[in-house]
Amino acid sequence: MTELAIEMESAAGLVRKPARGPLPPGLALAHWDAAFSDALLRLLQVAQSPADAAILGEGRLRELYYAVLKGEAGESARRAFGVGNEIARTIDYLSSRLDEPVSIEDMAERVGMSRAVFHRKFKQATTMSPIQFVKSMRLNTAAMQIANGKTVSEAAMAVGYVSSSQFSREFKRLYGQSPKQWSQFK
Repeated sequence: MTELAIEMESAAGLVRKPARGPLPPGLALAHWDAAFSDALLRLLQVAQSPADAAILGEGRLRELYYAVLKGEAGESARRAFGVGNEIARTIDYLSSRLDEPVSIEDMAERVGMSRAVFHRKFKQATTMSPIQFVKSMRLNTAAMQIANGKTVSEAAMAVGYVSSSQFSREFKRLYGQSPKQWSQFK
């Protein structure tokens, strides 16, 4: 979403430096509009075929993100994930390093903040602590990989889990079913 928000701002000539002050909320209530419904339906349809999911899945997910960014909650999402935002830069950094251990100190240092300030701003923007967010990113990425045909072990290792039992516990806590059950659902 960060990549797309930055792309949208650039295309619209909206590239700007971040405003000083508190970050906008990363979560906003909005009406469920037709564009979002269409994009969500298209994403769900592609998930029914492993070949379609592998070929079209990323594009359909990008289409869903675009619908969110253009919709009623889009301004809040674009400000939270747009150009110059330290939290957006952190999320972009994390998304390319899901298989590596990352500490709050590392994340805070990368954007030039103290640990406490970074933690507070990150939670303001995402409604999650940095560690919760990383865990969620890892599990969501693993779930998509499992849906695209990777084994549970491969997906767990690809996102940095060393212990398959820990991965399974955390996966079940987030999704309400084990990774094996999830793989059979696809």
